Amino acid sequence: MRVKKKVKPYIVQDAYFQKAKKEWYRARSVYKLIEIQEKFWLIQEWMNICDVWAAPGSFIQYTKRIIKDTWNIVWIDIKPIDKYSQKNIHTIVHSIFEFDTLKPKVEEFIWEWNKFDLILSDIAPNTTWNRDIDQYASVELNIEILKFADVFLKKWWNLLLKVFKWEDFFDLSNAIKPRFESFKEFKPNACRDRSFEEYVICLKKK
Repeated sequence: MRVKKKVKPYIVQDAYFQKAKKEWYRARSVYKLIEIQEKFWLIQEWMNICDVWAAPGSFIQYTKRIIKDTWNIVWIDIKPIDKYSQKNIHTIVHSIFEFDTLKPKVEEFIWEWNKFDLILSDIAPNTTWNRDIDQYASVELNIEILKFADVFLKKWWNLLLKVFKWEDFFDLSNAIKPRFESFKEFKPNACRDRSFEEYVICLKKK
């Protein structure tokens, strides 16, 4: 009988990985957000922010440095991550696909009559290494986040998405267009060269 070998997850240990360790960030992905912030200035110190698919939490670390202790950050992920001691960081372990049960959990922190000034997402599906399958799953996840933003993002404010870009990207862009005034595509230098991920900055919710 053959024994199947366990496939270890691929971890990028490049200069960004080493830099993240030195600067006490939880993941190298933070440098993607830093590049986006330097170009688009999405995060402001007076914002209530939601981070969808937040694990392991490096986006939250960077965002917290900007908004400090005044406003709220709500993170949502299907995986538990190490909690933060700061009172303005609130954690929800929940699937983005189960909106009916997610909605009241979010409202505990943002209140039913209020909404977020910015929603961030570094969402990615569990990869199969089949580009067509992974890209379709990525688009599907992002469309769910758009539906979440329909309810919880303030009018005229912005949403950051990450997508595996391939043929199905048109399904995502067609879902963005009726919801936002415009969108921009951006691939930070911190993305691996061989990666087909891109970030989509959705500007001014209608």
